[in-house]
Amino acid sequence: DKFRDFTPVDEVGATKYHLEELQAEFLNDSLKDVLRTTASDVQAGQGTKALEDLIQKTSELKKNTAVIRDIDATDIDSAVAYFENLARQNELGSIGIKTGLPGFDNYLPAGITPGQLGVFLAYPGIGKSWFALYMAVQAWKQGKSPLIISLEMSETEVRNRVFAIMGEGLWSHRKLSNGQVEIDDLKRWHSKELAGKPEFHIISNDNGGEVTPSVIRGKIDQYKPDLVIVDYLQLMSPNQKSDNETVRMKNLSRELKLMAISEEMPIIAISSATPDDVTKLDTVPTLGQTAWSRQIAYDADWVLALGRATNSDILECVFRKNRNGFMGEFLVQVDFDKGYYRYKDFEDN
Repeated sequence: DKFRDFTPVDEVGATKYHLEELQAEFLNDSLKDVLRTTASDVQAGQGTKALEDLIQKTSELKKNTAVIRDIDATDIDSAVAYFENLARQNELGSIGIKTGLPGFDNYLPAGITPGQLGVFLAYPGIGKSWFALYMAVQAWKQGKSPLIISLEMSETEVRNRVFAIMGEGLWSHRKLSNGQVEIDDLKRWHSKELAGKPEFHIISNDNGGEVTPSVIRGKIDQYKPDLVIVDYLQLMSPNQKSDNETVRMKNLSRELKLMAISEEMPIIAISSATPDDVTKLDTVPTLGQTAWSRQIAYDADWVLALGRATNSDILECVFRKNRNGFMGEFLVQVDFDKGYYRYKDFEDN
């Protein structure tokens, strides 16, 4: 009697269905409001403000309306289908990226897999950017397409390093940087080694533009890479703005992890470490020394810390976190000029 204009329905359907409908309606209405505000700003000649607000508001919407995936652990058919598909992909070599360094591959037996957020942690000048590019080249050699986001070097500087690593001694990075290269030799090498291979995209912010996870997601949509490397974390900006550096790093870390999961691809972020003693930069940093925030250590699937003594060609690599295998350490002998990376046992050191 109290609600005479209301007619009850016998079959109301599943609660999950109604929640999904409500979420879709909320998303549509909210998006319309955002677009109306953006259009008004554009008409007022405030294009830059319109773009920044659009990125921030759509990122907030994405966070609040993200689809949560679930499975029933007792559903054996689903489990069998998953493992059969995994076995097929393993046979084709299409799951994890192997590095060719036994010390790394043994501790990550499935390789660098989709959905993972990995971190290289080191003090300045150790060689973490070089090591990340080595990983990208190994992925490229396995038929994967890497995307490098470089925030501290120009795209041509990164390309010179990539050529040195690809050439495995054929090119001198120092000479490439000085333009000392025979063009005919370069063309012949390209035709033999690079033609017909996967694309290898390098993005920089030489023009001073802000690079956020939303910008990276746009590049992922554009280039469809198999691996993303961000160099480096502390130079990026999160989608959610904050004047507090610690909060910024927390937001950024979480956004990168969610991106790796939603895009189903591995992301490797390079992070600086803050030394407890500035006179001891040849040691391997710990998780607690991550610059500005330890959140990246919490969100990461694995963290590989790097150390190198002054004037040494030996990189000491230590897993500080590994959700997919054992914690361990190994050595890599490097020649940055020639692009050589060789696994080395501790007994040989």
